[in-house]
Amino acid sequence: MSFLLLVVFSAVFATGQTLDTDELGATESLRREALRQAEQKYGHDDKRLAPALTNLALALHARGRDAEAEPFARRSFFIAEQSADRALMGATLNGLGVVLAGEGDKARAEPVLRRSVALLEEAEGAFTFHGAQAANNLATVYSDTGQYALAEKELARVLPVYETSMGPESPHYAMAMNNMFTVLFAQGRVAEAEPYLRRALAIGEKKFPGTLNMARLLHCLAALEASRENNKEAARLLAQVIATEERLLGPQHPELARALENYAGVLRHLHQKTAARNAHNRALLIQKSLLVLRPLK
Repeated sequence: MSFLLLVVFSAVFATGQTLDTDELGATESLRREALRQAEQKYGHDDKRLAPALTNLALALHARGRDAEAEPFARRSFFIAEQSADRALMGATLNGLGVVLAGEGDKARAEPVLRRSVALLEEAEGAFTFHGAQAANNLATVYSDTGQYALAEKELARVLPVYETSMGPESPHYAMAMNNMFTVLFAQGRVAEAEPYLRRALAIGEKKFPGTLNMARLLHCLAALEASRENNKEAARLLAQVIATEERLLGPQHPELARALENYAGVLRHLHQKTAARNAHNRALLIQKSLLVLRPLK
């Protein structure tokens, strides 16, 4: 069967803080207030506004509102570019690339993220954690566009930097390993892929059980089970993923649509035609609502 794997962006703020995706509404409100205060304190063109703008753009991205996020991300990069601060330019381009990819515009996202990686490496004189963040995001774009060799190459650089910088039980490290699983699994290299997912799951069960990122790992585990025709277990896992995503993301998020479509596919293999049709129809409704909300380019 065709199983649409979820590739996670592991988006990180320009300031280095991670986005708490389990409190999305509160996070967005906090980021808007932080931007308001920064504008009041520094004016509208100061480079110190750039992190607040990128933070808000990524908070909106996490809620599936990338079209709304793009102007903030672009303004952030414009301010950084005017300041000629190359590290800040690299960080803001990372945010912009994530948002563009979230809009489905991978053709524009890829060069933006490539430039982000290059600028951060140049500014810091080495491939450090900040460059690895952008490289992780670039790898997901490569993977989504079928450029698996390039995705694998980036992730091979990312993983040791994440492990050293954040520790071997970091959620960042776990989600980057999940990305490597996805890249290898998509190429049919299941035996190589599985250890990355198993290690990520072990970290997740210990460090972030019940969270959105844990649901993302379980989504990939469901893909693994489905590939082995363990459809009953895959269905159980996907039902858990759907419940978590509905609770944390709401009923209209694109991630939920992907989980529902995959759930429908597994249910068809279990000959549960009515339940499969219901899940498929729910996914279609979400996808149609997103097309209505997305502005024309």
